[in-house]
Amino acid sequence: MLKRTFDLLAAGAGLLALAPLFALLALLIKLDSPGPVFFRQWRVGRHGEPFRIFKFRTMTVQQQPGGPEVTVAGDARITRTGAWLRRWKLDELPQLIDVLRGTMSLVGPRPEVPRYVAHYPPAWRERLLSVRPGITDFASVRYRDENELLARAENPEREYIDVVLPAKLHYALRYVENPSLTSDLRVLGLTLRTVFAPRLPSPWSLLPMKDSPFWPWLDRKMSALSPRNRAIATAVDGLVVLACWHITYLFRLGFERWQPGRPWYDDYVSFGVVAAYLLAMALTGVPRGLWRFFGFDDFKRIAMACGIAGLVSAVAVLMAQLVGVARAVLVLHPLFCLLALCLLRMGYRMLWEHARACASGEDFEQRRAIVLGAGEAGRRVVNTLHRRDGWVILALLDDDRAKWGLRIGGVGVEGGLGDLALPHVLAGATHVIVALPGATAEEQGRVLELARQTGLAVMTVPPRGALQVDETG
Repeated sequence: MLKRTFDLLAAGAGLLALAPLFALLALLIKLDSPGPVFFRQWRVGRHGEPFRIFKFRTMTVQQQPGGPEVTVAGDARITRTGAWLRRWKLDELPQLIDVLRGTMSLVGPRPEVPRYVAHYPPAWRERLLSVRPGITDFASVRYRDENELLARAENPEREYIDVVLPAKLHYALRYVENPSLTSDLRVLGLTLRTVFAPRLPSPWSLLPMKDSPFWPWLDRKMSALSPRNRAIATAVDGLVVLACWHITYLFRLGFERWQPGRPWYDDYVSFGVVAAYLLAMALTGVPRGLWRFFGFDDFKRIAMACGIAGLVSAVAVLMAQLVGVARAVLVLHPLFCLLALCLLRMGYRMLWEHARACASGEDFEQRRAIVLGAGEAGRRVVNTLHRRDGWVILALLDDDRAKWGLRIGGVGVEGGLGDLALPHVLAGATHVIVALPGATAEEQGRVLELARQTGLAVMTVPPRGALQVDETG
């Protein structure tokens, strides 16, 4: 009931808001080629009931009877306006009418034509057709460039039936078995992002090219910073603490602090605070941590140092009755320092890892892995290998449905262990890492056999957490 109410409200509001756009698109379609504005096609809906879907027409009306139902990029039947509509998925907007009619939902498995529904696995067909089909779903996001993919196939329709359709059905089945309004909102957000920002540029694209001598030089310089160079790190930390002190004052009081009439002890207090922070960081071992390996343990040490130094500074100021020091600054300064010191180290680590990858050519290594298991062992594998020493973790797979769609260490949990056989999951992978050290021997054997069937190199994580090469695969 909640889903249907949301569909009705969203579809009604969408049609009202988009009415001027609909009129403009209708005019463009009529001017571009003869024929109706809308394309109507029989699709299979809920409980197998057929319905005629609404779409803006993107092709010429002269079509060969009995031809393929799939459309590939560069199809000669696509009109100029139609190509633009398909590029921005505007041809799908009239399906809001179907949502109001009750034959479709905003989010749900995409409705197929009867000839493709005939290829549904019998064991899945009833479940897949138990819900209203949708305008978009996870499969639509994943296969946004479906037309380009099929255009590269020798037989596009066979490619769709044998490869694309089974993968879509896995996504659809996963949605049907785990419906929620939260999931619907996430799909809608992903759809909008995919349509309007399909390929966000990498931050590294703004930096020098990968083959520039700058990166090997930077790698050597950053790698040379060892614990023996603590003086440099300590000096930088001191400058950061001092900068945070002034920034906190600016945040709290604006530029009033720098007006005439400042307390004579103002500068002495700031340098005393810096000394307190450096002493606290030395006592907690912060300078011994290499910035390029910054992790949670370093974060805890910095947090402890900021807490101790902030408390000591506040007590000293209050005991000395330095009324010219803003009390709010004493409270906020430790938080500003914690944020700045951690962000500085995180940025340093990211820069070093990128420099190391570019200097050694690891970005082009063919070691891309699928990890089976999204538990503690899987997390350790991601933290240890992902984007290091030439490794890239493409995806995590786990049978715990609660983890599906989550991200662990920046890597998504893409589905269950059985999804390993799907072509889009295996695409580009060179290794399979089984990270299920707590599984029974029988379960381990089953998963290993599943991994070996992929034909990729298989590795396992035993209880002690070390990787072992599977010699039997």
